[in-house]
Amino acid sequence: MITIWDRKLDKNNLEAAADVLCQAFKNDPLYNAVFQNSKDLCRYIKLMVDYYNRTGEIHVAVVDDKIVGASIWNHKGTPFFSLRSVITSGMFAEILKFLMLIQIKSMIKLKNETLITERYHYNKEHHYIFMLGSVAKGAGRALMEYDIKKFSDCPIYLENSNIKDNQNFYEKFGFHSIKTIDVMGVSVDLLTNSKGDQ
Repeated sequence: MITIWDRKLDKNNLEAAADVLCQAFKNDPLYNAVFQNSKDLCRYIKLMVDYYNRTGEIHVAVVDDKIVGASIWNHKGTPFFSLRSVITSGMFAEILKFLMLIQIKSMIKLKNETLITERYHYNKEHHYIFMLGSVAKGAGRALMEYDIKKFSDCPIYLENSNIKDNQNFYEKFGFHSIKTIDVMGVSVDLLTNSKGDQ
């Protein structure tokens, strides 16, 4: 049976959630375009898991005390990523270290990807799902069902860079594309479950 944990994660669970997301996103077309290798991708995911555990929310799907899925959420009305949030989270040094570790080419690509997705970011009040990934059947569905119920006060927005594998999944939950953009040669669907934006 899958249960959902909705609480701040300790160090071991943070690591487990990051490992699940690394595995879930290892074949994602956009992240493969951004990062030189899977090691850099996993460094980025671990950094984001830590950052969002401090500044947003992380929900995990659990089977027999083992994390098999995770969703990362930005708080409604706050910027996706800002210098202020980095400083107040106490992660400035970790983020600087990450930027120094990855190759300059990845840094440039990552900056471009962030700028492009922010430029097209949904402009109405919304909850933003930064990442959703799982490594067990039913875990992604359980997370999405939980999250849609929890965040029902306004629309949910997300970007799907793995359209081929994920389009049907999101459509089953009432999401629809409001725009498709090109990010470094990869088609990225911008999705919402808002009924008013068709």
